[in-house]
Amino acid sequence: MTTKTKPVFKKFQRFDAQKAAKGVPHTIIDPNENDYGTWTTSLYDPYNKFIKVENDRYERENANNPLAKGKNSGIFAFVQICVQGWEGVVDADDKPIPFSKELAFEYLSDEDNGWFATELIDRSKDVRYYRAVTPAATQEADAGN
Repeated sequence: MTTKTKPVFKKFQRFDAQKAAKGVPHTIIDPNENDYGTWTTSLYDPYNKFIKVENDRYERENANNPLAKGKNSGIFAFVQICVQGWEGVVDADDKPIPFSKELAFEYLSDEDNGWFATELIDRSKDVRYYRAVTPAATQEADAGN
């Protein structure tokens, strides 16, 4: 009698789990050379274990929060779960604004900042920004080009 052994499938890492949790910086400059600062976000991916845990926490803590159910509830969830900080965000007088989740939500939910909010969320969903850097990778590959 022959016994068949099940194959052990190779598992791939789509992203670096530590980067996905801690976040990576995204410097976003629009086509008119406007610098929106550098925002640090965690990987916004349903297959990121960190996001699964944080989403459960978010749902528990915000069950009765009207912002979690309103028009901008998706942005509110993104900020609470993924936005870790910023640098270089300035006020109308070019003075730095200290980071807070409340201010990040205010900024991203402002309709005048819709392009930027979409760009930041799209980058936060792109696993290429969160991949592990291997010693064998070239500088061009590390940059995601």
